[in-house]
Amino acid sequence: MNPKLISVMVFVILIVAVVPLVLRLRMGQRPDPVMLSDLEVGPGRLIRITVEPNSQSTLSLHYHVNAQGEQVVEHAFFGTLPRTSPPPEFLTYSVEDGELVGVAQVSVPNRILLMHDFASGDSWPMRIVTYKDSDPKHHYPYYEEQAPLLARGDALFQRLSSGNPQGSLELLRTMSSRPLAFPTSQTPNATQP
Repeated sequence: MNPKLISVMVFVILIVAVVPLVLRLRMGQRPDPVMLSDLEVGPGRLIRITVEPNSQSTLSLHYHVNAQGEQVVEHAFFGTLPRTSPPPEFLTYSVEDGELVGVAQVSVPNRILLMHDFASGDSWPMRIVTYKDSDPKHHYPYYEEQAPLLARGDALFQRLSSGNPQGSLELLRTMSSRPLAFPTSQTPNATQP
């Protein structure tokens, strides 16, 4: 047989058999999140904001919490942004000697987007996941209902806002898509002649 013909046949087999297999394996994987912001909120404490594609038009924002080198919250969803918006910047509020921390956008500084209590480990808007069956063969996740989730958020927010009387804080309570305000570029004022 002709060596060139053998090479072409091997190439065609690879394209027909191997490439679709690799694509099917990759389609089930979540894309790697991109780090957007690291917020140091005390010694050994970090809240990391990440972003990843959600659809053709939006980006999905998640937060991760680390305390003393241990990841205590991983990949908790908290909002979306249009793909065309510039990356947001974040600021933090803290009360109770830094144990309870709230995060807001710099462009909307009075609107709290997420909170984490380092003393209790309670975090919001992270949904609590439990399992309906203790038998590992029948384990399936049960996600916290919206009403208890909002009640947890309200309880944390009351503590955060009472410790920050200088400003009028509000809580972004919408739990469906939670669209964040996105920063707009401002044009400098024209100088008067």
